[in-house]
Amino acid sequence: MSNTSILYGAGGLVVGALAGVAFSGSDSSEDLRKVLGDTVVPAQEVAQKAAKSHEEQLAALQKRLDALEAGLAENAPDLTAVTAGLSKEMTAKLDSLSTALGNEIAKSSAAQAETLKATLADLSAGIEKNARAAVTAMAGTDDAGPAAPAKSASDNDTMLAGALGVGDTALFAEGAVRAFVSRIDPSGGAVRLSVNGGLVTLGAGGSTKVSMGRSDCTVTVEALNGQGVTLGSDCGVLPPPPALTAPDDGVAPGHAVSLADGAVRVFVSSVDSDARTARIAVNGVQTQQVSADSRLGVESGDKSCTLQVTGIGEGMIGFEASCD
Repeated sequence: MSNTSILYGAGGLVVGALAGVAFSGSDSSEDLRKVLGDTVVPAQEVAQKAAKSHEEQLAALQKRLDALEAGLAENAPDLTAVTAGLSKEMTAKLDSLSTALGNEIAKSSAAQAETLKATLADLSAGIEKNARAAVTAMAGTDDAGPAAPAKSASDNDTMLAGALGVGDTALFAEGAVRAFVSRIDPSGGAVRLSVNGGLVTLGAGGSTKVSMGRSDCTVTVEALNGQGVTLGSDCGVLPPPPALTAPDDGVAPGHAVSLADGAVRVFVSSVDSDARTARIAVNGVQTQQVSADSRLGVESGDKSCTLQVTGIGEGMIGFEASCD
């Protein structure tokens, strides 16, 4: 039972006793003192005991709270130390990540850096050599001067650059291929070139492959001597057109030919030998343009046929046909 209930009970006894005296009609002070002595005094004692018990309970509760706070203070982690440790760990991880990223960037650019370094070294050596040659020439000696600047000439299957010295560049395929002369070693019979950014060392007659989109071409050392190096290339050079000879069993414009046992009939309307094209009508009057390597599917009755152009030249066109 709680202390509050005890107090309410004692108070109820006092009120009840007084109410009993009042309703009994007694007005004797002796009776009143007796009632008060029998009820109020015990009630006061009860109230004092209840108050003392309540105070003891509050003191015990406060003691428990103090013990709990002390335990928390003793066992709780030092948040400052924890955050400091986390900060140190994050800093170390970020430093490690930064170092790894720097290493990857260094690796990816190492090859380009070496290429640039070698090219600059060769260029510096070439400039020094040319300067010495110029000083010698001014002194009246017969020592060879620097090679002539780059120039181009062409024939049917190659492009030639005039004699080049160190520091000169040969351009081929309208500038799509650039061959920079990095170093010349006439005594060793070798020249170092930077072709579209890639270093290569070649001897006289040597060549290097160059990728140009869907096709490849080459840059070749045509000549190498004390005067410089001459480079040639087939890059950007159009192949010679095929011979425009008349195909076997060729058909001239205005004539028709029956093929595959009559299943395919072709009428030739016109032929353009230079463009290697012709206009024909197959199994009808509707014309279409074909080239020297055209292959057409033709339906003839219940047969599936194929018409192949075998060649165009000298104003004529040749055909072959087969049916399944």
